[in-house]
Amino acid sequence: GNTVTGSSGYITTTRSINAPSAFNVGGLGAVLTSAVNLGSTEIRRGHEVQNGLNGNTSILRYYDITPTLNSGLNATLVYKYDDSELNGEVEAALTLFKSTNTGSTWTVQGGTVNTSANTITLTGIGGFSRWSAGAPASVASTLKLVLEGFYNTSSGRLNMRDTVRAYLRNSTTPFAVVDSAKSIIDSVTFNGTFLFANAPTGTYYIQIKHRNALETWSKTGGESYTLGSALNYDFTTDSSKAYQNNMKKTGTKWAFYEGDVNQEGNVDLSDVLLIYNNSTAFLTGYVKTDVNGDRITDLTDVIIAYNNSVAFVSKKNP
Repeated sequence: GNTVTGSSGYITTTRSINAPSAFNVGGLGAVLTSAVNLGSTEIRRGHEVQNGLNGNTSILRYYDITPTLNSGLNATLVYKYDDSELNGEVEAALTLFKSTNTGSTWTVQGGTVNTSANTITLTGIGGFSRWSAGAPASVASTLKLVLEGFYNTSSGRLNMRDTVRAYLRNSTTPFAVVDSAKSIIDSVTFNGTFLFANAPTGTYYIQIKHRNALETWSKTGGESYTLGSALNYDFTTDSSKAYQNNMKKTGTKWAFYEGDVNQEGNVDLSDVLLIYNNSTAFLTGYVKTDVNGDRITDLTDVIIAYNNSVAFVSKKNP
């Protein structure tokens, strides 16, 4: 409720405010607390999108707060908003931004979001000006991984670059998917660049899927992720980087098992048969039965899958 829309203009009120305590001035949704007498104070509430919030845009609400005394306030602001004003921003990732030049430039201030109450609370404010809310712009994350069959131990490279998809999943049951991104793994650096645009700050498992590799999750407990910061994770350095150590040492690198061409979560006889049948047909090109990335399905692909099938490898996840 109490929503207002508009691409220009604002609602305003001016009040004499002495040491406010959780005072929702004029009912406009900027709730002020301070031990200092602010004096005559103007509150303006507008609904234009604010730009330049660390490379992002704001929700559809801002406040101009102009007290007579505007320094040393040690104030608290509870910034109210409505779900209809989110403007595509991730609600759980909202943070407060402050501008001292009516929106030309902004600095991030932080704050605690309560998505149920639709509030962002910030304490220790020295002085007021223009305030808005948004989520920090997403920063590209780097995930490093090696695929068992693709990795050429002689050259120290992958036989080809290939696409994988990464999912961020909650670290607690039922481990729901929160975000996903797709990238090409470089054949020299083994890095892929992933942009997680929807996940708020939190702790997540990283789940990796590839067209013929065994689905692999990151280590027990998940990884800490901060929206606006890069999540960098290297699977290649140790088997412990995968959930239940579910990787294979290939040369000097730890690699994802390959051969799960039907993506059932294990490498078994059904995968071996699919690869074998395509090898007898001399199948070439970008196909899922090409387990070593040389664009030919042949005996070498069959052997990789067969060895993993007799080892009964299967995906491991919480």
